[in-house]
Amino acid sequence: MHCQKRYKHLFQTSSVLSLMAVIIIFSVSVVNAQPLTLKQAITTAIQNNNTYKAALLKVEENRYKVRESWGMLWPQLSTDVAYTRQWYEAGFQSQIAGQYDVKIINGQIAVNPGAFYNSLQASRNGYIASEYEARSIKANTIITTLRLYYQVLLTKELISMHEESLKALEENLRVVTVGYQKGTFSKLDFLRAKVAYNNEKTQLINAKNDYLTVCATFNIQLNRDINDPVNLDESVLVVSNDDLQYLSLEEEKETALIKELVGLSLKNRPELLQLTYSKKALAYASDAASSVYLWPSLFVSGSYGSSKSISKESSGFQPTGDPMIDPILAAMSQGMSESFAPKGWNDHWMITFGATYTWGAWSPIDSSHAKAKQLESQANQLDLQLQDFVKSVRLDIQRGFLKLKSASNSLYSQQGNVETAEESLKTATVQFRNGIIDNSKFLEANVSLIQAKTLYIQALYDYKVAQAELNKAIGVDYFKIQ
Repeated sequence: MHCQKRYKHLFQTSSVLSLMAVIIIFSVSVVNAQPLTLKQAITTAIQNNNTYKAALLKVEENRYKVRESWGMLWPQLSTDVAYTRQWYEAGFQSQIAGQYDVKIINGQIAVNPGAFYNSLQASRNGYIASEYEARSIKANTIITTLRLYYQVLLTKELISMHEESLKALEENLRVVTVGYQKGTFSKLDFLRAKVAYNNEKTQLINAKNDYLTVCATFNIQLNRDINDPVNLDESVLVVSNDDLQYLSLEEEKETALIKELVGLSLKNRPELLQLTYSKKALAYASDAASSVYLWPSLFVSGSYGSSKSISKESSGFQPTGDPMIDPILAAMSQGMSESFAPKGWNDHWMITFGATYTWGAWSPIDSSHAKAKQLESQANQLDLQLQDFVKSVRLDIQRGFLKLKSASNSLYSQQGNVETAEESLKTATVQFRNGIIDNSKFLEANVSLIQAKTLYIQALYDYKVAQAELNKAIGVDYFKIQ
């Protein structure tokens, strides 16, 4: 009886655990079934991008370089303990055998004002430049992820389109085959239907291969396993009225808008700002190298401690026998002994101010000259790159806007074109079955629908990518990306 109760309890416990396991598995399945939004994909790609992580570490490294520059104003502080033994043949030092010396505080600082200021400014500008470099890498990650996201969705749409077309062509081939066997259709009609079906079948295979490839690339971008299932949010494919607002703009408004975008780009483009601050950093670094011979170095040193002298053992004062002179000589000997080697520990402090001017650095063969010229050359090189980059900004903005405008027009025209092609195919199907048109007209209607859908999908992809590319070129999220 006791065993039966025990087995019953174990059975109930195992049932509860099994139920919990089922609930957990179901919950995980529900979570996994949720489509991955574009924002989530971008966030994941940024978090897992090793290049971006390395850029953030470089930012941290440059932040410590700024702290290193400030450290030039911090004195070198130490505590020194020394024990000295010595021997002199004659003189007052011959009375001292050694010394204990303890410097509780021993400090010194030497600063070249020009080198300090310019080094600090160089490190600050280098730090800011590294931040903009990280922003640039982040922007590249965003646009790459967005492209792959839409490529996954659009290749999936292409698969659906080819599957629908293949079904229609398969039914057409069946009808034509039966008609050909009965003599209703010619051999040419049969061969056309067969070729069209096989061609569409090949297109479907290619579309599926493209889908698998882009899914694998998308997973790699997000640092996931290459074979992980890809379930994305298809709501981003919906075309809104905002997507069609650039269909027709007056020339003046279009010029004003491009001018506004160029102005924003010059203020916010990460690559442009990175070049600007990198150039400043090199210019300050060149001035820091020149400061060796343009500025004197100021120094301060000081210490506080205690010392104890070790007196030699001596036979003491040797009297001369003259009662008038011996007391005086004895007193002088005692005084000199205490002056040269005082008993006990004696505190002491010292402070020194001064300046050093390295006039020898004016020589052209001094290394500081060569270093300054190297850095100056690097700054000039960056300045030339900066000038070329500024010139290309307007071209990038204008080209990106024209691409956006073209894609917007394509979306508008192809949206109605797809509807027209679908209606045309329906009409062709009915007329073909009723014998009003031949098979070639039906095939033409099907090809027209495929072309219309393909152009629409391409226009949608071009539009979304154009928005992202313009945001990258501007440096801010001017266009809202779903």
